[in-house]
Amino acid sequence: MGLDRGLALSSAWTLVAIRVAVWAGTALTLVWAPYAGRVFADAYGTWSNLLFRTFAQWDARWFVQIADRGYEEVPEAAAFFPLYPAAVHLLAWITGSTLVAGTLISLASAAVAAAVLAELARMLLGERAAHDTVLYIALYPVAFVFTAVYSDALFLALAAASFLAAERGRPLLAGVLAGLATGTRIIGLALVPALAILLWRGRGRGWVRVLRLAPLLLAPAAVGLYALYLERTIGDGGAFASAQTTWDRKAGTLGPLGGLVDAVQAAGRGLKTLAGAEAFDQAHTVSLWNVSHLVLLLGAAWLTVVAWRRLGPAYGVYSATSLLVILSAPATGFPLVSLPRLLLADFPLFLALAAVTLERPRTREALLCTFAALGAAAAIGFSRGVWIT
Repeated sequence: MGLDRGLALSSAWTLVAIRVAVWAGTALTLVWAPYAGRVFADAYGTWSNLLFRTFAQWDARWFVQIADRGYEEVPEAAAFFPLYPAAVHLLAWITGSTLVAGTLISLASAAVAAAVLAELARMLLGERAAHDTVLYIALYPVAFVFTAVYSDALFLALAAASFLAAERGRPLLAGVLAGLATGTRIIGLALVPALAILLWRGRGRGWVRVLRLAPLLLAPAAVGLYALYLERTIGDGGAFASAQTTWDRKAGTLGPLGGLVDAVQAAGRGLKTLAGAEAFDQAHTVSLWNVSHLVLLLGAAWLTVVAWRRLGPAYGVYSATSLLVILSAPATGFPLVSLPRLLLADFPLFLALAAVTLERPRTREALLCTFAALGAAAAIGFSRGVWIT
């Protein structure tokens, strides 16, 4: 796709260096306070287990299980799309450990994502913004998933690469990458309208432009193929949707609007609970989550507007569509559950953040320091089995 080699390498190594440093530092804290919870995967021995199990928590168990045994044993696992666990399964033949394979794929994918995002930022905003975008991604508080058995890094790399391919006028490659992204996470469908905007522009008559859009059908086709696979293996082609009830998620009657209403109402109740707090307990923790996640959603909505204005309609459309998908399946009691991690897929937000702080060095420094501090705390908490995202 014509990456600037120097920028790509420096961006990839910057992200890898930051994430490995956080990973190793968090692992060392486990020497003093070992995690006493459930262990479900191994590396090669005592010290490798300490390192690779650092972030082997929560959804990582599902990905390891799918990579090892498929979807037949636990139909609820169908909520996790197949490309990432399939790649983990293949690499595990070489590494001899599913845990190691999944972690390495995540870290390598994050490095690719950093290189691609840096190129996009350079094209749209300049060299300085490219550097800042990589730092925002690398220090984002829940970026510990880049060194965990989670599919976020692979999706981010594929989604960003599909945009770069479309920007370079390569519709077939953009469609293939969008299809692979959708095979990783269903939110990949949000790429279709945005990529259509990018591919529609340029020379050619109407029918030529329509042909340029044809490869984008690979994205919904990926969902269809997964549904066919589920029908053959577990007898339920719609299991990827129905399985969401395992996490108390449900499709709102009013769609994204219903999710937004639920989020606002939950935050309102949370404020009342926090205002009357005498002793901090689980109810206050959930209240704080609901309030903070609504604030985060509002910040993401503002950055979506910035993305539209500073980066172009395609980036704004992808960001807005991603937020609508997130709001379409709120969870009971905590509508915006996992929002911080889900926003990692919404890469235009990080480009927009770089654009906003480009001429505001103090704001930039404050944000990076805040990201780093919150990220360290989040990584340590997550390594102890605390639900973070």
